[in-house]
Amino acid sequence: MSKQKLSIQEKNNKLDVQLDLLRHYAKMFDSGVTDMVLPMATQVRVLIHQTYNSNSLLNQLDLINKFKAWHSPNSSFSPNNLLPSWDLLMMSIGAEGASYMPLGSKEVFNNRRDSSDKILSEVFCPVELWWQQIVFAQQSEYISRRDIVLFIANKDGGSHVDEKKDPIDDFKKSQLLGFYDRNGNYPNGNPLYSAMRQIVEELLVSFEVFKTHNTLTTPGFKQKIEFLDLSENENKRHLYFNFLRDISDKSKDQNSFQIKEFTFKYYGNSNWSFLEKSKPSKDIPIIEVK
Repeated sequence: MSKQKLSIQEKNNKLDVQLDLLRHYAKMFDSGVTDMVLPMATQVRVLIHQTYNSNSLLNQLDLINKFKAWHSPNSSFSPNNLLPSWDLLMMSIGAEGASYMPLGSKEVFNNRRDSSDKILSEVFCPVELWWQQIVFAQQSEYISRRDIVLFIANKDGGSHVDEKKDPIDDFKKSQLLGFYDRNGNYPNGNPLYSAMRQIVEELLVSFEVFKTHNTLTTPGFKQKIEFLDLSENENKRHLYFNFLRDISDKSKDQNSFQIKEFTFKYYGNSNWSFLEKSKPSKDIPIIEVK
């Protein structure tokens, strides 16, 4: 019997299944079952990871260049920062000490303000830029969202366990990030797994925004962005980007940076709510990077 291609409706049904699974795994993680990051990573790989031999579901639905992913950190890795970077995490301080936790969304999205108390716009990036962006850095070692997802899915037990230990495995240890309290105690929690949970949060929020706002855009504006490509090879890119308010803000290391002009678009205003249908948000200032 010859193979028949899936219809668009069938592919959309599979997308809905993948997202439902991610929501279920996320709730399990939040209830304390942190090993749910293993199937999380496998589902994210199915959705996003595009190679010559692997056709992602987003690409099959012709969304890989249309879909935009939420960049949840308020700040991002900078090559000028000598301290370790862990942009997808927050620090939680409780009776049992400090813990690394995912940023989440309900307390973050549309709630961050600048020095003038103005709500900061949320940024949605092209998938490739979001996927390859540096979210962990320790000295000269850089970890992207892609690195985290593929390590957990392909080597850490999502769908395969590698015989050899990968350097990224060390990011499971909280002491690697350099934070400790006055008593010398390191935070609890697994930073790598918490980052995986935040990646899922970013995707779930992104799909909800995409479904409700994908046609509600107003005329955009242009702004220059500088990119630092710290890639070891073409198959493992590590990107850093900085939104330039003024061209004089550009990096001193001009040999490594590229400066490109991107178009930004604001989404139109409407009422919508988060995954658990909590209080609707109004007048959400979302910026889409074209």
